[in-house]
Amino acid sequence: MATDGKRKIFTDAVAPVVHEAAATAAVRPGALVEQSATGVAESNDASTVFGKQALFADYDILGAGDVDTSYAIGENVIFRKLPQDCTANVLVAASSNITSKGVGLASNGAGVLKIAAATGADKIIAYSDEIINTGASVTLVKVKGA
Repeated sequence: MATDGKRKIFTDAVAPVVHEAAATAAVRPGALVEQSATGVAESNDASTVFGKQALFADYDILGAGDVDTSYAIGENVIFRKLPQDCTANVLVAASSNITSKGVGLASNGAGVLKIAAATGADKIIAYSDEIINTGASVTLVKVKGA
């Protein structure tokens, strides 16, 4: 994932407030996550689920982790809300051809984002902040909060 030089998830000078909870399943840095009473896991919300905060897993900055190392079950996951207009590198689905900045991105139901439907049916979580083709694998993509 980090082959393009991305070594951080949250890239602004002042990062959003940190939240922590135990992982209930493996969690990848940059993944869209949701918190429950038992901990945190990658979000399985469909793109049409509205009303929830967009929370993204950061890399394990306290345990000397990196953007390529997932949190294991039971480890404390560091995650943050992505405020409007703040930038971050988040996971976007394979085979996503983002041809311009400002493309709306929505949840794909597997902890990563996808290009939102043009119909307005999808909840836009973030907007692309780079032009990129993710190719055959899930990739970190620079985005701005919606």
